[in-house]
Amino acid sequence: METVLVVGASGNIGVSVIIAALRSGRNVLAIVRSKSAESKIIRHVGTIDGITFVEAEVTDENSVQKVIEKVKSGELPAFQHVYSAGKYSSRLMAYRATVPYLIDQGYPDATWTLVTGSAGDLGFAGVTAISQGALFSLASVACLENLKTNVRFNEVYLGYRVDYDAVVKEKGDDNRMTSSEFSRVYEAILANKTIKGCRITVSGPADIDELKYKKKLPDWDYESLFAEYM
Repeated sequence: METVLVVGASGNIGVSVIIAALRSGRNVLAIVRSKSAESKIIRHVGTIDGITFVEAEVTDENSVQKVIEKVKSGELPAFQHVYSAGKYSSRLMAYRATVPYLIDQGYPDATWTLVTGSAGDLGFAGVTAISQGALFSLASVACLENLKTNVRFNEVYLGYRVDYDAVVKEKGDDNRMTSSEFSRVYEAILANKTIKGCRITVSGPADIDELKYKKKLPDWDYESLFAEYM
């Protein structure tokens, strides 16, 4: 059975990823910082079945690398997919630590998914917007680096608010969707093997069941580019 490694697992996006993985018949390896984060995930997902937790500091490359070493030794389950949410530094550390593992593993349909936000283009939310700009660039670099690997790297560009199911139930669904609803986007990415090197745009509920995506990189002669620079 396939396993999804989730970075930023206790957030509203991370919970949606876990829901998607479990619903699609996959297991989850969730990186958490504490037992309280673990309890939070179980509360919002509604089950512990199929989830393996490991504590690590995701902004510390050595800490993330130790998780990979535990996977290689068999102490933790092998994974074929990665989904990363949270701070920029944690995404970068996760990418650097996990992509070599996925390539070495050689699973033909490995995936790496990065969620970004429209604040980076709209310019509001200050530091959040600035960090999104860095993530946009990370996504471009990763798409190019994995153009010829077994890893389907994709960016989910989110322009709509996602909240835990319980929060939406309490506050209403005006201008927000539940983690459970948003989870269908990741399910669709996992299922569609032709989606590689793409930006998937989610601007609202209408984009959940019919994905809007296009290639992240410009239409260049990448064969020549690889020959000269890669």
